[in-house]
Amino acid sequence: MTLMIKRLRQYRHANRGISAVEFALIAPLMLLIYFACIELSFMMILDRKVTSSTAALGDLVARASTISDDDLDDIFEATRMIFQPNPIDDARMRISSIYDDDGVYKVAWSDAQHLAPYAEDTVMTVPDDIIPENGSVILAEIEYDYESTLGYLFTTKKTLSDQFYLRPRRTDHVARIRDDD
Repeated sequence: MTLMIKRLRQYRHANRGISAVEFALIAPLMLLIYFACIELSFMMILDRKVTSSTAALGDLVARASTISDDDLDDIFEATRMIFQPNPIDDARMRISSIYDDDGVYKVAWSDAQHLAPYAEDTVMTVPDDIIPENGSVILAEIEYDYESTLGYLFTTKKTLSDQFYLRPRRTDHVARIRDDD
């Protein structure tokens, strides 16, 4: 019996492997937090790119007085270049001109890629004091489906989106010239 009590006392004072046991218990949690931080930083970078791409899309259209089909193709391509090196082929982009029709805001024209354009004269809800009386604004919208780059560890799927309202710079209304007109 005294031998057993002696062994229990030795076991209670033995602490040589305690650090290894603590590390084995904490390491998986630390790795999970580390990869979660990486995933969050990837998502934040892509969200910033969606925001800057949306602003650029609207700004490029708002600088023009007229927009043709070729101009719009170039603007959509320039917007894609901002997003590089990330894939933007599946991003949904829409650019629209909204005008004030005696206090009712309607779509003058709308074009999109991988997204349905608004029909002409569709009534829109616009934040207060965005459109000047009898004026117009350019509405740029981008939606991007983010999927986790870390595969099976994180299966995050989130739609990143943004929209910008910009006033035309050279005229009251940006005219849309279609090649088939």
